[in-house]
Amino acid sequence: MKLWVTQILITLSLFLPGSVISPDPSKGTDSGKSDRCGTFLVINGKSNVNSFSFSFLNSPDDTGSSFRYRSWEKGTEILIPLKEFQASNPRMYNDFLQEVHESEYPYISVFFPYLEPDKLGSVTSGSGQKVLITLAGVTKQYTIECALVNCGDHLALRGSEKIRLTDFRISPPEKLSGLIKVKDEITVSFGIILNFIPDNTYANSR
Repeated sequence: MKLWVTQILITLSLFLPGSVISPDPSKGTDSGKSDRCGTFLVINGKSNVNSFSFSFLNSPDDTGSSFRYRSWEKGTEILIPLKEFQASNPRMYNDFLQEVHESEYPYISVFFPYLEPDKLGSVTSGSGQKVLITLAGVTKQYTIECALVNCGDHLALRGSEKIRLTDFRISPPEKLSGLIKVKDEITVSFGIILNFIPDNTYANSR
C-alpha cells in the first residue's frame, strides 16, 4: 500500500506547477530572458491536475540559441530546436521530447507563406495570416489573427492559436492508467522578428 501511494505521489509531482513562464513575454515574469521584441514560441497546455507550459524565448542580443530563420520569396520561416524549450516543470521535459518525437523530428517549424513588406497591412486587417506549423513530422495550416509590434528598426509579428495535439498525430499523454490526463487542446503563442533580406539558406537569427 505504501509503495502504491509513493508511486502516485511521484507521478503527481511531475504535473505540479513549477516556475511558470508567461506565454506572452510582454506580461508576467520570464526571468528577463526576453522582451516584447524578441522571438518566442510558447506551448501552453492543461491536464485534469494543473496547467503547464513549454517555452522558447530569444531576445535580440541572445547569442546562445541555435534557432534558425529565413526569409525568401515564398515566405518567412523559423525553426526552433525542441531541446531548447524550457518546461514550467523541468521534470516534464523528457516526457515532452518523447511525445513530440524529438529524436526523429528535432525542430518545430512556424512558416508564414508569402509574407512580404507590401502585404503587412493585410496581417492586421482582421482577415488573419496564414501560418503553417510543423511538429512531429506533421504540417497543419491555420489562419491566425496577428499583431505587428514596432521594434525601432524592425517589426515583430505576434499571434496565438488554439490547436489540438491529435492534429499532429500526438496522443494526449496519460499517467496512472488514466488517472492523470493531458487535454488535447493546447495554445501556441509566437513572436517573430521580421527580416525581409532574401536568403536562400538557413542561418542563425543574428
